[in-house]
Amino acid sequence: MGSAVCVEGDTLTTGHSCVGTTTLDTPPQSKVTIRGKKVAIAGTPTVSHPFPPSPPCAPHIAQLNKGSGSVSIGGIPVGRVTDSADAGAMSTGSDGSGTGAAGGTAKVTCGGPSVAPAP
Repeated sequence: MGSAVCVEGDTLTTGHSCVGTTTLDTPPQSKVTIRGKKVAIAGTPTVSHPFPPSPPCAPHIAQLNKGSGSVSIGGIPVGRVTDSADAGAMSTGSDGSGTGAAGGTAKVTCGGPSVAPAP
């Protein structure tokens, strides 16, 4: 089984001591969604990291650094759990668990009519 696909709002480890985790912001594509959320592609920004008082760290926005070598949207790799993001990696996927959907079907929309995977 492959890695779970990442969508807007999924969590990543930052690799920084100031803030250990953050989430993906809105992906720069609108053709493919899973459960109504845009699928993340390489270059998808993170939300701005908060500015904690100790240790002091400048807030910044990072990105999903890389994605799949075989699945892409518009020629840009799709992000998956464990793919490089900021100075860390993606830690949750489209179902929020980091392991992929457990049972049921995921509604995937590809720039047109919805397509549900076969049971």
